[in-house]
Amino acid sequence: MKKNYLWTQLKARLLLVNTSTDSKLNWLFLPGGPGLGSESLTSLTQTLNLPGRTWHLDLPGDGSNLTDNNTEFFSHWQAALVEAVGALDHVILVAHSTGGMYALSTPELEKMLTGLVLMDSAPSAEWQGLFMNYVQEHPISGFENLHKIYAQKPNNAVLTQLTLLSTPYLFTELGLKKDISFLESLPYNFETCEWSAAHFDSTYKAKWIPKNIPTLIFAGEQDIITPLNLFENSPDFQHPNILIRYIKNAGHFPWIENPEVVAMVFKEYSVKVESRLDPH
Repeated sequence: MKKNYLWTQLKARLLLVNTSTDSKLNWLFLPGGPGLGSESLTSLTQTLNLPGRTWHLDLPGDGSNLTDNNTEFFSHWQAALVEAVGALDHVILVAHSTGGMYALSTPELEKMLTGLVLMDSAPSAEWQGLFMNYVQEHPISGFENLHKIYAQKPNNAVLTQLTLLSTPYLFTELGLKKDISFLESLPYNFETCEWSAAHFDSTYKAKWIPKNIPTLIFAGEQDIITPLNLFENSPDFQHPNILIRYIKNAGHFPWIENPEVVAMVFKEYSVKVESRLDPH
């Protein structure tokens, strides 16, 4: 089947993955990582039946959206994200993990978006220290040695191994028994991962708070990487337009572990958004 791509001038890639009803909404799904690619969200967008059109977004140089200079193109991610959102009308940006942090680092989006969904993300870099402490207290055999190998010579093969070895940090014990084989085939891209680590991750702090647009923030109840209480305990994110929801029995990829509840939360949110578009 021919894929329906839309490319922006700055080489962001939008893939139309689903069209449902005659709603005006465009749901734009931005992956985490970076370096995992929007393929990491495929099982989520296949599960959901959202009103309007559903798109996958890969920023230039990220995931499988390769360029002739991935690091250089990805370094302009912010302008590329703004351009991608501006390419569609009535956009709800749905961003996972670091993707959500990119969204909250881009104040220009506030006036452009119809809605915002943050999945297993964080309002600041505080999550890094918390997660590092957890890793030290709950080491995985072979992880430290493999990380040293990667630090000496970063490459996609070792990044893939690191991700697969770290699954106990990504999923609950029950979740590890689910089909998580998708992790093996993701288009890992160490170049964008390294760029973000050097230029963004440790200094990140949200630059805007959604105070008007309908916003959904959710995470797995047992997400140890970006726990939802980082948002829940922040006075900045306590507004009537912001829904904060825990997904029970789930970690950092809650749609893998509890897809039914994730679908219910999206349904609750989409009704809110559509009522705003058409108050009658």
